[in-house]
Amino acid sequence: MKNNDKPVIGITARVEKDQMYSLDPVYGQAILQSGGLPLIVPIVDQEDIPVLCERLDGLIVTGGGDINPLLYGEEPHVRLGAVYPGSDEYEKELILNFLKLDKPFIGMCRGLQMLNISLGGTNYQDLEAQYEGDLNQHKQLAMRTHRTHSVELEDDSKLLGIMGEKKFNVNSFHHQGVKDVSSQLKVAARAADGLVEALESDSYQFVMGIQWHPEEFAVQGDEASKKLFDRFVKECTKDMGQNQ
Repeated sequence: MKNNDKPVIGITARVEKDQMYSLDPVYGQAILQSGGLPLIVPIVDQEDIPVLCERLDGLIVTGGGDINPLLYGEEPHVRLGAVYPGSDEYEKELILNFLKLDKPFIGMCRGLQMLNISLGGTNYQDLEAQYEGDLNQHKQLAMRTHRTHSVELEDDSKLLGIMGEKKFNVNSFHHQGVKDVSSQLKVAARAADGLVEALESDSYQFVMGIQWHPEEFAVQGDEASKKLFDRFVKECTKDMGQNQ
């Protein structure tokens, strides 16, 4: 392995009607800025998923549409949006295979929810209809770099140790959210209304789920967000020699 080799970090794209991939370029820009090499990951045959995971040094599962509630044993709510079951099943297998290898992983927005569901958690299919209590706005209409509500990080969270800020404002683009947290994960941050905004695990070397989009802030120069991607890429370099 050469000293200037960069870790290859897979990034899942949004699947449109099981026919088209789309991905906001800021995901890749944030990884490049921190010294990694981003690679858009398509859906592959199930038997190829372990091979794909072996080749990657890190993985980010990104945002997208609603998650099929059948994945966590619920019938569809009347306000459930469009789902693409093939994408859901694929991402679940991708996450489980990646965690089995104990490689660095971040789930962003929908990716946070997929991480939780893959490990036995559940979702609110529609926050406005199902969340108990006063709910803040979580599907903002403002530009993606606007910070629409606050989050507060837990004192003992790895996320706080990395970002160095306990309370700050974030952007928000989701109408679903984490309901029951997997026993393999713990809450790292909540919004002011109590909704889970970040999860992490003590069972793996680096596994996190984040409901907001820090990539938008990282490419704008926000130091706390840049620290998150810097740390992620650094973690991805640790086992690079095993993938060569």
